[in-house]
Formats: sequence, structure tokens, C-alpha cells
Amino acid sequence: MLDNNSLKTICGHALQEYPDECCGIITGDGKGLAVVHKCRNIQNELHEKDPERHKRDARTAYYIDPKEMLSIFNEAEKKGLKIIAFYHSHPEHAAYFSQEDWDMAMFGDEPSYPDAEYIVVSIFNGTINEAASFKWDENKKDFQKRIII
Repeated sequence: MLDNNSLKTICGHALQEYPDECCGIITGDGKGLAVVHKCRNIQNELHEKDPERHKRDARTAYYIDPKEMLSIFNEAEKKGLKIIAFYHSHPEHAAYFSQEDWDMAMFGDEPSYPDAEYIVVSIFNGTINEAASFKWDENKKDFQKRIII
């Protein structure tokens, strides 16, 4: 579960990037320490280079540079931290777990990070509408939604 400071940082990042989607990773010790890593959404660059392959731009999609992601993972490992959550925003859309969100979170039939939360922040007209956390439920084999704002 996220602390209020982390949630404020995520919402601030979402507003800062609006009308594009923001994205990021949260690492921590699972006991209260949480570090929010604001990542750069490179979706516009991908779309510009290859619009056939990357049909959507950053207003409706996000993509974290794999090198940036690897750097965050390596830093966390060195510090003995784990991946607590991934987050992104949905400008002009509700806080839901889309099919693309599902696909990115899964490795085959199992989540790549089964203990991580997936946070989606909804923004309408430049204002935070809601934020939801999606957490894997092993029994239901599905992500369960919990409203956090």
C-alpha cells in the first residue's frame, strides 16, 4: 500500500505530463520506505519513428525506455529494495486496467511482478478524477481494483 507522499508525487507527475500519460516505478522495502521514480514516456518518439508499429501517441499510451527501467531495477537491487508498484495516468479516461495494461503486466499466464501494485491515475480536464490500484489475486487469477483516491 502506498503512503500519502508517494501518492501526491504520482498525482503531481500525472498533472505535470497532462495531456500526455505519465509513467513510473516505485521501489521500496515493503515496510514503509517507498521511492517514486518518475520515468520519461517515450511513446511519442516511438510513434513518430514508426507509426505503423506504434499506432498511439503519448496521449493514450506510455512506454518506459528499457534502459531507464533496467537502471531503476539495478539500483533497487543494489540497495536491497524491491519493485513495489508501476504507475501511469489515463488522461480523459477512467482509472481502469486496460487490455494493454494487462498485457504489459503479464508474462504468459502469470504476472511478471505478482507482488507489485499497478496504479492508474485518471485525469479529466487537467484535474485528478480518481486513482486506483490493481493487485494480482492468485485465487481469482485476475487483478483486483481498489480505489485509492
